[in-house]
Amino acid sequence: MTLDQRDGPAGLRNLRGAVGASVLFSALSLVGLGIGWAWLFHRTSQNSALEDAGTYGALAGRAALAPFITDKLLTGDEAALQDVARAGQALIEQGSAKHVKVWSASGKVLWSDEKPLIGQTFAFDDEEKKLLGTRNVLASVSSLDEDENKFEIGEGEKSLLQVYFGWTTTAGTPMIVETYYPTSLVNDRAAAQRQDFLPLLLGGLALLVVAQLPVGLALTHRLRKLQTEREHLLERVIASSDIERRRIAAEVHDGAVQELIGITFSLSAAAEESDPPMSERLDGLAVATRHTVRSLRSLLNSIYPVEVPERGWAAGLDDTIAALRQRGVAVNVKVPELRLSPANELLLLRVGREALRNVDAHAHASQVDITMTKNGSAVTLMVADNGVGFDREMAASQRQVGHLGLQLLHDLSEDMGAVLVVDSKPGSGTTVHLELEENR
Repeated sequence: MTLDQRDGPAGLRNLRGAVGASVLFSALSLVGLGIGWAWLFHRTSQNSALEDAGTYGALAGRAALAPFITDKLLTGDEAALQDVARAGQALIEQGSAKHVKVWSASGKVLWSDEKPLIGQTFAFDDEEKKLLGTRNVLASVSSLDEDENKFEIGEGEKSLLQVYFGWTTTAGTPMIVETYYPTSLVNDRAAAQRQDFLPLLLGGLALLVVAQLPVGLALTHRLRKLQTEREHLLERVIASSDIERRRIAAEVHDGAVQELIGITFSLSAAAEESDPPMSERLDGLAVATRHTVRSLRSLLNSIYPVEVPERGWAAGLDDTIAALRQRGVAVNVKVPELRLSPANELLLLRVGREALRNVDAHAHASQVDITMTKNGSAVTLMVADNGVGFDREMAASQRQVGHLGLQLLHDLSEDMGAVLVVDSKPGSGTTVHLELEENR
């Protein structure tokens, strides 16, 4: 059976969660925005560089080839072919072009630096057909996987920049000129543009980060202030509770306990003055009354305020641990020597003492392990025994007869933002597990 407290103080936890969610959302938003801008700049720069490279290729092609593209090419005139060949080779050698083709309107290759292509006919696609009779430019990065490009593939080349532009001879005959350039022409231009955009990207992100800082700092300050105010409030509540506990303990001790002690003396005296069987009955009542007095004194010890010793909360367990060891229970203590906030040390002491008191009263254990660990701001206390354990029904019956120690500690832990779990099964012992945050 597990008794678990998980809800905690909803207001402060919700605020802490809201602050954490806000910081996380802001960070993710900035990262997402940066990635989005980077992707947009990359895509924009690539498209812009492709357009610029296409314009460059078309201008270079027109300047080098246009004067030699005449109708004589359609008839295979040798002189016209030689003129285009010289111009094409000059464009390749001096203009950074890799390959050059001159097409007729029917898709026939009139001239190419790759001689096997000359005279072959290939079908134009729709975009290429739109260039006929115009001076428009079509630029794209080709994968060189088409039949017409099989001769353009050089060693180590996987793609080239293809630049098409339309041309019309002096006689009005439409033709298409195709030039190939290294893709580095596009990539270098794109990289240069991205480098120009980079300061804008970094500057924009920096401004967004700076804009988020006041909000994050304000939320963090507010959270810390609420945490401090809440701890002070809890300390006042605990102090008020301690005062009330002392008052109740004093009233019970000076009132009911003293009256019962007087009744015990009176019963014992009456028993001595009476004859059997009345004297035996009076003796039995006197014994029962003394048992009641001891029970009340034990109850007073449990409700009397717990105070943390100057040596720390663990020292407050020494008397209880010594009593268990006198009864033959092996008690193993692994608690580091460190001090926590007063409220947290008081909670640790109360939980530890109540857990050990239950071991003494109900567990019939031969071993108890007390362990405390601190990882960052998280503090964990575990009190585990190998006793008889209990189930949910047994715990409910104990509460019905007034054994509310652990239930009260659940409530106190919840008020302090801690988590108290009691895990037990019949025959498998009991483990009391406390988790809290040390914020100071």
